[in-house]
Amino acid sequence: MGGDGAMRLFIDTNVVVDFLGKRKPFFNDAAILFEMGKLGKIDIVVSSLTIVNCAYILKKQFSNEIMLPKIDDLCKMLLISSIDRNVILNAISLRPIDFEDAVQYVSATSFNPDVIITRDKKGFSAIGIPVMTPAEFVAVCRE
Repeated sequence: MGGDGAMRLFIDTNVVVDFLGKRKPFFNDAAILFEMGKLGKIDIVVSSLTIVNCAYILKKQFSNEIMLPKIDDLCKMLLISSIDRNVILNAISLRPIDFEDAVQYVSATSFNPDVIITRDKKGFSAIGIPVMTPAEFVAVCRE
């Protein structure tokens, strides 16, 4: 994980699936984010829901013998925010258009991320945390 003062990114499920599933054309930008996390340049946070969803999605593409080590490796390189009753109730209170994105957002707030990284920016459009796509974040880092 990143050191003290490292930028903290909350990464949405779609980006994690892009990385683990090597989905084209999104894999390269997602891989850059995870490499930055591995090198300690950023802290990466995902929700516990993301871990479960990734396992479910990847099981369609990979056997358990391949999928479970991928999930294990992922968990060792990032922070995981919890989803409990309060997160669910707070997400409901937001009266969101996309409930899953609201749950992700409320879960993310426990780690005070600097930015949310997603390919579905509209799902996070009415929040107080900056939202970027992986490509946008990578481009900013290259400047």
